Amino acid sequence: MFLQGASGSSFLAIISASLTPAILILATGSLVASTLLRLTRITDRAREIMDVMEVSREKGDDEKVRIDVVWLRTYLRRSSLAERALTFFYSAIGLFVASSLAITVDNLTHDSVPWLSLVLVTFGALFLFAGTASLVIEANVATGTLRAEIEASCESVLEPSTPIPEALARLVRYKPRKT
Repeated sequence: MFLQGASGSSFLAIISASLTPAILILATGSLVASTLLRLTRITDRAREIMDVMEVSREKGDDEKVRIDVVWLRTYLRRSSLAERALTFFYSAIGLFVASSLAITVDNLTHDSVPWLSLVLVTFGALFLFAGTASLVIEANVATGTLRAEIEASCESVLEPSTPIPEALARLVRYKPRKT
């Protein structure tokens, strides 16, 4: 049996080594929580815009509906980025848990697969990096959206008939139709 000859101190070493990825799991879990909060806010704001858009449709305000559709595209892009980040973060957590188990298996089987835990942690770190990069892009889109919303609010007060604010058009790469 593979446990023969194992002492209490070797079990402590196994437990200590297998808990090392717990720090990475905790950090990734924190990113998951903040990303879920961001996704909730994105969803709430998109639903508000959809409600306003429905009222605009009922009033026959096609111009306002068109602007709301452009706004919704930014929120769709943000939600896709947040979803991608969550997928990467959850995958990273899975890899970190698997690396913890690999450390235990490796120690119990007397170093039969010493490379496995390193590979799993490395891939977990890469997934963590990819999720973070996705959130950086989402944060930039969010900042651009906020900037465009502020400009749109200011322009609507100063020039009420402004079609699509220039900042919003740039943000979603909107190209007006040629008539």
